[in-house]
Amino acid sequence: MASLHQARVAHAIASLYSVRVAALGPLIFAGFCILLSARSASAQAVPTSRTIQANVAPAESPSTSFTTDLGYISTTGNTRVSTVNIAERIVHSRGFWRFEQTFGVVYGEADGEENANLLRAGLGAQYALRPWVALATGALYDRNRFAGIARRTEEYLGLVFRVLQASRDTLRLETGASLTQQLGVDGIANNFPAARAALWYKHTFGGAAFFLQTLEIIPNLEITEDFRINSESALVAPLSQRVALKLGYLVRFDNLPEPDFLSTDRIFTSGLQVSF
Repeated sequence: MASLHQARVAHAIASLYSVRVAALGPLIFAGFCILLSARSASAQAVPTSRTIQANVAPAESPSTSFTTDLGYISTTGNTRVSTVNIAERIVHSRGFWRFEQTFGVVYGEADGEENANLLRAGLGAQYALRPWVALATGALYDRNRFAGIARRTEEYLGLVFRVLQASRDTLRLETGASLTQQLGVDGIANNFPAARAALWYKHTFGGAAFFLQTLEIIPNLEITEDFRINSESALVAPLSQRVALKLGYLVRFDNLPEPDFLSTDRIFTSGLQVSF
């Protein structure tokens, strides 16, 4: 009898449970559908940053370019001089993002003695806010012992404006601020905030030949007379689809140089440029 009673109770509980599940099932399903509909409506009503930017600049397929400059000069006889310059640049674009990595070195010897040793490198990123303006950030490093700089690093943040975009002419302006950490060859450290303004201009001639001009001004925000100006003028003439002849002229000016060092370095380079 006890087992029969337990079986009846179990059957009653199972029946009640199945009834409740059958009654709640449609309600649960309906609630789930309402939740999904609400989330879908919310997603359509509140645009994301990507949907906001959709009308700002068209998304482009990812692309990567690589450029390297190679130059070497060697003389023997009454004077022994050897100079080598190597530079490379990688640019990767994906949607609204643009990433850039640069590296360059100029090394020279005269009569077996080192007389030039300049190294510079950089990493940067840009995010397009509009077709004509982008947010830019990055870090730079350079070393020039013959100008009294053992090492110098800079972290910058600013805006890049596309002022001119024509068939043969492109002009970009950049403005922002940076933090500089500098160590002289005398072991004295100098850390300071700085402003930053830059210009990038390119003019294309017939074919693939072009002229490139860059200019950068970096004033120390703590010491008025301490500012630096860097410029590069380059003329590139193609020899083939991938190889070109490049002539470059760099000027690096420091209005407040390290003690016992000159304020201006001028570097003329010539060599081949290889692009992929």
